[in-house]
Amino acid sequence: MITIEDKLEIFYKIVYRDEEEKYLKALKELEEQNQQLLENKREEMKRQREEIIRRKITQAKVERNEVKSEGLEETKTKLRQKRKEIEMDLVSSIIERGKEFVKSKEYGEYLCRNLDKYLVEFEEEEVVLLLRDEDRLISESCLMKLKEKTGKTFIVEELPEDKIGGFMLSNKDRTFNIDHTVRTLIQEKEYMIGKSLNKALGEVGEVNE
Repeated sequence: MITIEDKLEIFYKIVYRDEEEKYLKALKELEEQNQQLLENKREEMKRQREEIIRRKITQAKVERNEVKSEGLEETKTKLRQKRKEIEMDLVSSIIERGKEFVKSKEYGEYLCRNLDKYLVEFEEEEVVLLLRDEDRLISESCLMKLKEKTGKTFIVEELPEDKIGGFMLSNKDRTFNIDHTVRTLIQEKEYMIGKSLNKALGEVGEVNE
C-alpha cells in the first residue's frame, strides 16, 4: 500500500524532474545565446582591429608620402640652386676669360676683323663708334683703311667700361645700334650655357622619386 509519504516523494520527483529539465533547457539556451553574443563580439572586435590597422597603415603611407614629397622637393630646390650657382660661376669664369682675351694680341686681330665686317655693311655715311680708350690705337689703322675703302666718317666715343671690350655702332641720330661688345656677346650666350649645363647635369625632374 502506497503511503502519503510515498505519494509525496513520487510527486516531488516528477515535479523536480520537470523543473530540472526546464532549467537545463533554459541553461542550454542561455549558454548558446552567450556563445553567440561572444562570437559576435569577437567578430566585431576583429573588424574594429582590422579597421584600426587599415587606418594606421593608410595614415602611415600618407605621412610617408608627405615626408618623401617634402624631401624630394627639397632635393629639387637644392639641385636648382646648385645648378644656378654653377651657371653663374661658369658665366663669371667666361667673363674673366673675356677680360684676359682683350689684353691679348689675338684680340687686336679679332677687333679689326669684326670692325671691317660690320662697318662695311653699315649703310650710314656717318658712324658713331664706341671703343675702349686702349682700343683706339689698335683700331686706328683699321679705321683709316675702312675710311679710304668706304668713304664713311667715324665719330669715336668711349665705350662703357662694363662692356669689357669689343665695340658698339650707331648712326648719328642714335636710332640704330649694333652692340658687338664682349659683355653682350657673353650675355647672349648665357641661355645656351644654361641649356648645355642642364643637359650635362640632367633635368631636376629626373630625380628618382
